Amino acid sequence: MERRKSRNFVFGKNGTPVDKRRARGDRGATLVEGALVTPLLLLLIFGIFEFGLAFRDYLTVANGARDGVRTASVAGTELDADFRTLQSIADASAALPDDAIEEIIIFKATGPGDTPAANCVPLGTCNRYVASDLQRPVEEFGCHTSTLAPNAPDRHWCPNTREVSVGTGLDFIGVYVLVNHEYVTGLFGADVALDDQMILKVEPQEN
Repeated sequence: MERRKSRNFVFGKNGTPVDKRRARGDRGATLVEGALVTPLLLLLIFGIFEFGLAFRDYLTVANGARDGVRTASVAGTELDADFRTLQSIADASAALPDDAIEEIIIFKATGPGDTPAANCVPLGTCNRYVASDLQRPVEEFGCHTSTLAPNAPDRHWCPNTREVSVGTGLDFIGVYVLVNHEYVTGLFGADVALDDQMILKVEPQEN
């Protein structure tokens, strides 16, 4: 009897006998638990990964808007004001893919909490740019000059119309940046739009 009974037992790591049937049940339970927990663990890991990349891109967008508006504020009515603004945004957004930037708007704001109007181009209160405009040479800007005015990208809200005199009131200038962030894993969708804007008063300049 003792011999037949001993066949149902194996010895564990600590030398104590363990029932073979119980050991097989424990292994089965472990497999089931692993099958349940592994997808959740992977989802958590991928979620942290995707959130980290998206947050990095959002910080890049915020930095681009901040650096851009500071440049725009200082440039004022300079011939290459928008060109310099775009280059500041490009430098701050170097970590983004080349085609990630969907839109950049340099706009005349009514105050610190304003946003660019949908029809600001025909109203003459903003200039809209896309990623390819970041590659434009400075010679293509300058709506001040008669030869460039019809096709200059900054012609809709020409820098020379921006108010930089303290006596008549300084313009508020805003920079809006929109970026398309593409998810890597696709678990949370294909992409998401990230945007930010900053508004400052134009720095006063001497006439």
